[in-house]
Formats: sequence, C-alpha cells, structure tokens
Amino acid sequence: MKHFLFEFITGGGLIGEPLTDSLVNEGTLIIKTLINELITSGNKNIVITRDERIESIDDRVSQKIIHKSCENQLIEDIKKSDICWLIAPETKNHLYKLTELFIKNSNLYIGSDLKSVKLTSSKLATSLFLMNADICTPETTKLDDFIPKSKTGWIIKPDDGVGAQDCFLLQDKSEVKIYIEKGLSNYIIQPYIEGEHLSISILAYNKKIQLLSCNKQVLEIKNKSVSLSSIFVNQCLYYQNEMRELAEKIITIIPGLSGYIGIDLIKCDNKLFVIDINPRFTTSYAGISRSLNQNITKKILMTFILNEIQDVNLEKSIPIEIKL
Repeated sequence: MKHFLFEFITGGGLIGEPLTDSLVNEGTLIIKTLINELITSGNKNIVITRDERIESIDDRVSQKIIHKSCENQLIEDIKKSDICWLIAPETKNHLYKLTELFIKNSNLYIGSDLKSVKLTSSKLATSLFLMNADICTPETTKLDDFIPKSKTGWIIKPDDGVGAQDCFLLQDKSEVKIYIEKGLSNYIIQPYIEGEHLSISILAYNKKIQLLSCNKQVLEIKNKSVSLSSIFVNQCLYYQNEMRELAEKIITIIPGLSGYIGIDLIKCDNKLFVIDINPRFTTSYAGISRSLNQNITKKILMTFILNEIQDVNLEKSIPIEIKL
C-alpha cells in the first residue's frame, strides 16, 4: 500500500511565509514518528512533501520538494495513494480546508469528518457546545468590551489558535482593556483556571474510544506570554478512569471525531475542565509508542483498514518526557 503524509509546516503549507524553529521542530517530530512507525510495521512505500527551506526529513521515503503553492501537488499525490495522513493546524481554517480536500480525493483518509473539524477548530464554538452538554469548560467569550468575572486573571488567545501560540495571561482588567483596544477580532477571553495542566490522547473510531495516554503539561509564563515547555506522556495514569469517562462523553456528542485526537485539560477542584479538543496529531504523539512499547501508528492504521477500533494496553506504560 502507498501512503501519503502531508505535514503542513514542513510540507510546504507555509511557502511564501516565515518559518519558525518551534513550529518546524514540532512538525518534524510528529512526521518522523509517523514515518518510522509505518516503516517499522512494514509500510515502506511512503510519499511526503517538503518545503524547499527544510532539510531532508527521512531518506527512506520519497520527498517531493515544494517551491510554490502546493494544492495541485497535494491533489495529485492524494489520488495516487492508497492511504492518506494529514497533520495541519486549525489556524486560518487550514485544517478544515485540507480535511475537505483529503476527504474528497482520498481512497482512505485517516482523520475526522468535516463537521467535527469545523466545530473543534473554534475554541468559542467548542466551549458553547460542551457547556450545553454539561461538560466542564471555561466560560469563553469573544474579546470585546465584556470581561467575564475572575479572581485569578484572564487568558486571551486566538479562537483558532494552536496550543499556547499567542496565548497571554493577564492579571488586571486594565491590561485586558489594552488588548481589547488593539481590536483583536479573532481573539477569545476566558477566566484563568488554576490547577493541573493535563492532556489526553485517544484513538477514536465509529463512536468508540481507546485511551492512549494521560499526560502532564508543563507551562511557562514569561512577560504575560504562556508557552508549553514540556509534556510528560503517561505521567498521569492515576486519572485514567475519569479521563476515559470524559473522552467517552465527548465522542458521544461529537461522533465525527476519528483517528488520533488530543484533548487539553485543567484539573481544578476535582473537576476536569476541557480547554481544547484537537482533531489532529499533537506533539504528545511522538512519545506514546515509546511509553507503551507498542506501535500506535500501526494500531491506528489497522483500525481504519479493518473498520474496528484496536485494543491498546496501558498497564506497562512508562512516562516519557518531550521537551519543546
């Protein structure tokens, strides 16, 4: 079988725009993980695209160099492949548009449907949807003249942002008003929740879920800017039962989520608050197979080929640190 992998940052999605080291490093980490695990499981016919500014990612695969807008190249490679994988950010609707392109042209696409991608690409829409389903999530509103009540400060960030990108923690209303005056029309505001920063990685398929990892996130705050400095994959298995229950609730109300899904959480007052639902591969993925001593890419692949979610055993997992 021929596999086509498109990772947005390293694969040419930002041709004509600046590349940052952090984005390139995270994108490279994820696509290298997928490539290595596909090859290890016997899938050696792999094609990727590569931004002309990026060094060779893996000499074992075919790498098509991208010099200009790559949509036509993508369609050609998608149609010529048996199985297609997509790694892309929600920012500027990239994930939604590419998901539509992949679903339309793929023989077999590993990923979520358009409806669930559209919903979860917006933090505001996701928060309102979760609240209506009685799932804990921070009160989320557009960044305008209304400032929600908070004793711990406020988080402001883009509605379609990725991770902690352009995320700020503000402690005073006067600071919030400065950002409001900047006219950041695509930003949202939330009361800051003090607690443990966590995430779940799951395999979702046909309204079922398989827990893959329960992770600890380490955040840094410098000059009001919030960033993710490291992830400890499967550091928090003591929360696995409540995390699994939460993931099952989410998949019940968003049944189109499929494949690998990352869910960012904060635990506060014995409650798990959902911060983000990511319908795509996240950085945690790079440590899951090592943690479990199982090939998770193969598990995902076989789930889609056999139309049946594969079992994953977490009992012998070990914590793996991913530094960013």
